[in-house]
Amino acid sequence: MKKYIYPTYLLLLLITGLSACKKNDPDYFGKTPTERSAEALSKYQAQLTTAPNGWKAILYPSGGGIYLFSIKFGADNRTTMLSDINAETSTTAVESAYSIKQLQAPSLVFDTYSYIHLLSDPDPSVLGGSSGAGYSSDFEFSFDKTSGDTITLIGNKKGSRLTLIKAASTAEYTSFTTGTTTVFNTLNTLRTYFKRIAIGDIDCELNIDKGNKVLNLSYLDGNTNLKTVSSNFYIDGTTNNIVLSTPLLVGKTSITTIEKITGDAVNHRVNLTINNNAIQIKEAIVPLKYDLTAATTFHNKPSNGNTYWLSNAGFTVDNVSDAFKIKTIPGLSYLVYRLLSFDSGTVYDRLGFFTNSYSAGDPALVASLPANGKIVFTYYGRFGGAPSAASAQIVSATTNKFLDPNGYYVIQTGPKTYDLVNATDARAWMSFY
Repeated sequence: MKKYIYPTYLLLLLITGLSACKKNDPDYFGKTPTERSAEALSKYQAQLTTAPNGWKAILYPSGGGIYLFSIKFGADNRTTMLSDINAETSTTAVESAYSIKQLQAPSLVFDTYSYIHLLSDPDPSVLGGSSGAGYSSDFEFSFDKTSGDTITLIGNKKGSRLTLIKAASTAEYTSFTTGTTTVFNTLNTLRTYFKRIAIGDIDCELNIDKGNKVLNLSYLDGNTNLKTVSSNFYIDGTTNNIVLSTPLLVGKTSITTIEKITGDAVNHRVNLTINNNAIQIKEAIVPLKYDLTAATTFHNKPSNGNTYWLSNAGFTVDNVSDAFKIKTIPGLSYLVYRLLSFDSGTVYDRLGFFTNSYSAGDPALVASLPANGKIVFTYYGRFGGAPSAASAQIVSATTNKFLDPNGYYVIQTGPKTYDLVNATDARAWMSFY
């Protein structure tokens, strides 16, 4: 075999020639990288602006949940947008700016504040996301791929996924974001925290986290262990179907879509179909299986320095959030359940209506933990003088609800989050973190 030995000067000439190529020299296809980039951006711009009925958009923030948008992209780099975030955003369009830019890759950038930015807002008071991060979502997206009438994009910073689907009609565009409110209102026919649904011959407890769009089905596996299967979901307003992102398997039944959801306001039931089978969701006043240790853990080990719990909205009653309107108390930051211990011989806790400090008139509660696993509160007095005139009725109503002699089930909803559920009828509850 011959060995080919190239002189050093030839190698130097080759290296020099390669290094002399400039980034905007024509490539093999006769175009510079800048020209090819401009063509790609123009192609994406044309795709977005030539959808006559706009786009249905599904956003999957990296922090969880699924959110829907209806978006129209104008040739003037302006958008109009609807979203299923809440009842107002689903029907009230907002206008904002967008651009198509070459960043790390060709990217769609929502330049000015829009409904999409709500999911990235670092202030929890805006939409309830985590402090400093919101829902870990994006508002700059790289184009990933195009297939037929569908474009998929990936968030440049958080990795959120955004899918754009051409709306088939104006009616489909406007209805796409309204289904979430419609179905949630239907589900509110059920007044209780606990809800029962039979999947095949298996009784399940249904829990729907409306904020994070998570559907949970819990059932007794072998009549002993409580097993929970979960999926994110969205509600397509064009059909008002609940669409699961991950199929749920209960026994031999695989669930991907929940259809034909209607409410029975007389009997407080919800009718629906799964795999063409008619099913009902019914109210329940006790959990399918109860953790008898949860109340002790809740009371003795609060998540905030083992000292206190926080609630943003007080009691939900018959699905009315903040039923006693604690948020209307001037300057209220949150409701605090704080553990205290005094040398009077009685251990009692403070229910604090916290503004910039604890308020006069905050009730002192004594918590007992009976063997049935509930937590029961009794009244011990109040701190300082009377509550202010603006808060007196709210403090009284909230305190009286705490004092139900039947007490509360304590339901752990996360590593450091709990719900207190009224044990009389399960129609009132409060979430703590």
